[in-house]
This record gives sequence, C-alpha cells and structure tokens, in this order.
Amino acid sequence: MKIRDILPEEADWLHALNVACLPAVNDLSPDRLWALVEKTASTRVAEIDGAPVGVAMTLAPGIDHDSMNYLWFDSRMDDFLYLDRIMVSDAARGRGVGQALYEDVFALAAARPGTRAVTCEVNLKPFNGGSLRFHAALGFVTVGEQDTEGGKKAVSLLRRPVSPPV
Repeated sequence: MKIRDILPEEADWLHALNVACLPAVNDLSPDRLWALVEKTASTRVAEIDGAPVGVAMTLAPGIDHDSMNYLWFDSRMDDFLYLDRIMVSDAARGRGVGQALYEDVFALAAARPGTRAVTCEVNLKPFNGGSLRFHAALGFVTVGEQDTEGGKKAVSLLRRPVSPPV
C-alpha cells in the first residue's frame, strides 16, 4: 500500500467514492468536494497495486469552512488537525486501508508545529457503532456531542492526542 497526495485528475474518482460512502460522510457536489480539497491541510490517497482505494482529508484550525462539526472544534481549540472525512472503497475494506490512512494523519499531525491532537466526529444518528469502536481503539475520546442537519443527524465529537515525531 502506498499513501500519497491526491492528484487533480482524481476529482471524479473522489466524488464517486464520496457518494459510495454516504451517509457516513455528507453529500457534496463535485465542485464543492474539490473546493474542500483545495482548503485541506492534506488530502492523502491510499492506493493498492497502483489503484486509489481510500482517502483522508484534514483541515487546519482557523480556515473559512462552514461545517458545523469543524466549527465546533475551531471555536474551542487551536491545536488540532481536523479529519474532515476518511473514505475507503468497499472493495478495499478489511485490508488495513483505514488504519494506514489514520497512521498517516497521526504522523502529519505530529509533524505540524503547534498541533497536539487529531479531531473528528462519528455519527450517533444514524448510529455507527463500528466506527465508534474503531476510534476508541485508536485512542480517541468523546469531547462533545451535537445534533446536525436540523436533528436528522447527531455526532460524537472526538479528540486524540498526537505524539511528537521520533
């Protein structure tokens, strides 16, 4: 498995993956999704045998972004790298792609000056118990909860400390 930065010619693949991962991630038009890529601190792609199979997108504090979940962290903290979305294709599930992407995000966060944590959220409504267990095993702890989309969704807001580079 190789992890690298996203390429502009992967915009259509990224949008198709985003659609395939609904409702675990929010639905964005191709243009809005690529505009998000352009705001990210990093958009990292996992590939197996030369084919992209997963992605992790992170945001730094203090950017112009309208996500309620990002804004929750940004209004309370300034030492985080926010994991906006992590997506893995169905064909690659169970092959360690998510774990590898998280390890990459943790390494990126540890290398960023002033960054002491990775933050993200996991759906409570609709309930995503598998993701909650996965995040707990990685050392994430709940630091808050909030309803989104007018109460149609609820999320657990999570934070995990990063270690400095060795």
